[in-house]
Amino acid sequence: MATNTLIQRKVREYETFLNDRLRVDLQRAWSERDRLFSDIAEYERLRGTLNTLNDLYKSRKETDMDDPLQTQIDLGCSFFVQAECPVNNRIFISVGFGLFCELTYEEGRTFIENKLPYLHEQEAELSKKIAHIKANIKLVLEALKEIQTIDDKKLQTTVSPF
Repeated sequence: MATNTLIQRKVREYETFLNDRLRVDLQRAWSERDRLFSDIAEYERLRGTLNTLNDLYKSRKETDMDDPLQTQIDLGCSFFVQAECPVNNRIFISVGFGLFCELTYEEGRTFIENKLPYLHEQEAELSKKIAHIKANIKLVLEALKEIQTIDDKKLQTTVSPF
């Protein structure tokens, strides 16, 4: 009987570790990777926008220098509003930690070209971490299965004399 309670206690410890630690870590890593995917997509969109703005800036005529740019701005949830802004060759880009830098279109593209590989590297590291956590979950589940199988075998041998 003492071994049975020890086995049940071990099973509870493994289940607690699985539910309170591994699955929480997995969820946190998935959330972080989703955030990175969102950041990567945003920088890709910004690169396209910068290319469009740069082409527009370079193709302006002398008579169009004072005409504002007519555009639509996404306020979120695909809700767009009409906007006018002066056409110049500078843009504010978030560089992290709530800081924004005023950069030319070319400097902005350079920043994005340097930032994207860094974000892809972080994404790859998080994917490896997720795979490692999933492997640990499988390991714990197999250990639980084996412990419970051993417990069942002991119960069968003590109950059945045959």
